[in-house]
Amino acid sequence: MMNNIGIYIHIPFCKSKCAYCNFVSGKFCQKFQKEYVKTLIEEIKTYKINKKISSIFFGGGTPSILPSSEINKILNCIKNNFKLTKNVEISIECNPNSVNFNKLSNYFNMGFNRISFGVQSLDDEVLKKIGRVHNRNQAIRAIKQAKMAGFNNINVDLLLGIKENKNIFKEIKLLKSLGVTHVSAYMLILEKETPLYKMVNEDKIKLLNEEQSIQEYEKYLKILNNFGFKRYEISNFCLKGFECKHNLNYWQCGEYVGFGVASHSYLDGIRYSNTENICEYVNDYNLKTYEKLSNKEKLEELIMLGLRTKKGVPLKNLLKYNYDPLKNKNALKMLCLKLIKINKTHLYITSKNFGITNQIILKLIED
Repeated sequence: MMNNIGIYIHIPFCKSKCAYCNFVSGKFCQKFQKEYVKTLIEEIKTYKINKKISSIFFGGGTPSILPSSEINKILNCIKNNFKLTKNVEISIECNPNSVNFNKLSNYFNMGFNRISFGVQSLDDEVLKKIGRVHNRNQAIRAIKQAKMAGFNNINVDLLLGIKENKNIFKEIKLLKSLGVTHVSAYMLILEKETPLYKMVNEDKIKLLNEEQSIQEYEKYLKILNNFGFKRYEISNFCLKGFECKHNLNYWQCGEYVGFGVASHSYLDGIRYSNTENICEYVNDYNLKTYEKLSNKEKLEELIMLGLRTKKGVPLKNLLKYNYDPLKNKNALKMLCLKLIKINKTHLYITSKNFGITNQIILKLIED
């Protein structure tokens, strides 16, 4: 577990809502956006934390929909209110259609050193299906401009399971040639109460079935690996040295503070979250729910999050909660079946069994 902590900033604004999205986000006027930023800054100023900040992540929504000046206000507030580590990672999520070279240069000059593009696909037909407001050319242009602006740490999100992609090799080759250093490849999960869920149920859109999706994912795994993108977490791949510090902190059960509507925090064994109602948040950012985790819950989270990573869970952290894999009947069964392994320092899931991670985890945390 890390001694430093991460900060997450939620910007809930979008040009339009994607068909598959169930996050707290939506379209709001500029006046309301400014009110939100004002509240966000007030919330940040109320926090006093002695530990240093090792990562800052602006997520959404679409943070890049805000004017650069508003982003700068928020980032300056964080810098003035907290102590940052020397090699702090500062990330911002962007939609390809919401940035240009000047905006990207502004981000770089403010201190952002990692950028994440919600590309989702380089197939215009797929982008249209899922309600994205950018196209293939805009995605390529945005990545090129980020590189020109000075960014050497560039992530792209890819959403899989929508349509068979016969151009995976060419697309990954292109992304690497553009300077992409990190890929987050997610299987589409149909969330209820989203437009896409309704369209699929009404047979207006056909998606890959489970078997086809698995085959598609396996192709991505192989090709990403061939181009040097090594998997270090179930859905995350990177070139050597470009693991996302912010996400690693989550998976290692590190501490973090979230600011903004629907954001979550975890400090001193207590988890708390802000209201999911954006109007309530702007009126009173102190509307929070609190939950003190028991040792059993901490252990479960340690296993659930840590086993998502290639490295796994530190044995010393398991023993801290009196969980010895060599004395636990379920863990011993998993070891005998070679679904999990133990080395000198960690308990981990073998790469070929990442596809059944959830089943393995549920078994390991059974009483």
